[in-house]
Amino acid sequence: MTWFLPLLLCGLGMLFLRHGKRCTAAFLRGAEEGLGTAVRLFPTLLLFVCAVSLFRASGAVALLTEALAGICRCLRIPTELLPLMLTRPISGSASTAVLSDLFSVYGPDSAIGLTASVLCGAAETVFYVLTVYTDGTSLSDTGHLIPAAMLTCLFVTVLSVLIPRLLFGF
Repeated sequence: MTWFLPLLLCGLGMLFLRHGKRCTAAFLRGAEEGLGTAVRLFPTLLLFVCAVSLFRASGAVALLTEALAGICRCLRIPTELLPLMLTRPISGSASTAVLSDLFSVYGPDSAIGLTASVLCGAAETVFYVLTVYTDGTSLSDTGHLIPAAMLTCLFVTVLSVLIPRLLFGF
């Protein structure tokens, strides 16, 4: 595995030598377009990083968890998964930190650990993906995407709780 990157670079170098300027020009054009996209998306991504940090630091996750705990108990959804369900659509790194906390408290092979793993594997960071796919355009221009993405996220969350229960009998 440590040789993968050097071998890839050598392979690309041989490809460039074999095909000449066409490959090099295509590579440079792609790198230039990628850099342009990164520069265009940076302000929006920075906004989302700040918003997620404020969301976590403000204690909103704890307040929402308390507010939704009764509904989760009625639906037989472990309330311990609520912080993960709330952070997953917003931030991949925040949800990974929550997953790590769940693993340290309950263990990866517990019902909560397995369900959390399925949830993290099935759900997506909705707002990051929307930012990338809409190329940072105004969300008012793509207003139908957020409700559709959140509805899909809700559906995936419900399935992520049901499937481990059906497969493992939790």
